Amino acid sequence: MLCVLACWAVASGANGAAKSRVWKVSDVAGLLAAASEIRADGGLISIEPGEYELSEPLVFKARSSVNIVGSGWSTIIKRKGSGDAIVFEGSCWNCRVHGLTLQGNKDATNGSGIVFRKGEWSGICVVDYCHIDGFPEHGISFEGDPKKPFSSNTVSKCWLTNNRGDQLHSYYNNDFYFIGNQFGAGSGTYPKTGARLDHSSAGTYTLNYHWGNVVALRLGPGANFNRVANNRFEQSRETGILIGEPKGDICQLNIITGNTIHTNSEGNSGRFNAVEAHNTSATTFTSNQVFSWDSNTCKAKSGVVFIDNCRQWIVKDNIIRHCTEKPIICGSKDGHIVKDNILE
Repeated sequence: MLCVLACWAVASGANGAAKSRVWKVSDVAGLLAAASEIRADGGLISIEPGEYELSEPLVFKARSSVNIVGSGWSTIIKRKGSGDAIVFEGSCWNCRVHGLTLQGNKDATNGSGIVFRKGEWSGICVVDYCHIDGFPEHGISFEGDPKKPFSSNTVSKCWLTNNRGDQLHSYYNNDFYFIGNQFGAGSGTYPKTGARLDHSSAGTYTLNYHWGNVVALRLGPGANFNRVANNRFEQSRETGILIGEPKGDICQLNIITGNTIHTNSEGNSGRFNAVEAHNTSATTFTSNQVFSWDSNTCKAKSGVVFIDNCRQWIVKDNIIRHCTEKPIICGSKDGHIVKDNILE
């Protein structure tokens, strides 16, 4: 029996057409039917608790105001084999995924949990209160375009764990708001990054926690005008925050403040810097704490290091401890202001 109920509210209008629809689903057949039936003006797919195994992705192409709402993390969508789980493709505005668990296949070779791609300026989408675990590529991926970047997307209160690429991948995705998320990994699984902001600018990245990733946060290349504030970057196998690339587009006018950056270079104590920058200018790095909570077993190489083509930073009012080399390494003729830091 197909357990899908389609309901609609008819709005007043010349043709009396249905303006919104609601699907309540309790099995895979109902879920696939709802995804295929939803129209360009969207609707609500309400998913009951239970496990839903997908061997193909749920695809919403040029669909706006799509709301996929689970019943909390007891609504579990499992991806069988390789491939993505939920895909928004084309112009998709004001879509939301809320309150469910997505699980990848540990033997899969490709695929991400939730993907937004080919956006044609689309945005104002929200992923909220989801647990996304174990995908071979990304947990959530915004795949914008240089000529048509995404705008104003939000990821909040999500747990992204054990996804092996960038757990949160943001490419040409501007004016973002990423708040209150956890990016972590279990024993033996090392995601490439907790989050990567690649050519993603004018956003806010705050109150996020990171642990067990190779790199906690990659900012850039081409990431500008962002606020990275009050996060915790900890227990990275290599670097806590990696900014820019030697030959990539410049990163500039970012603010990095109030963060706890601790116990990084955990995969090889003393080999990697806690914060490392390339090709980055006009950056404010203030009021951060860089240290290790067990300096007998893990230290960073240096606290903050400017490798190449970095100019006009403000590095002020930070506490930097537990480094095997100099806490701050920067060029003396590159226009930096470095003052009032407490160094050990």
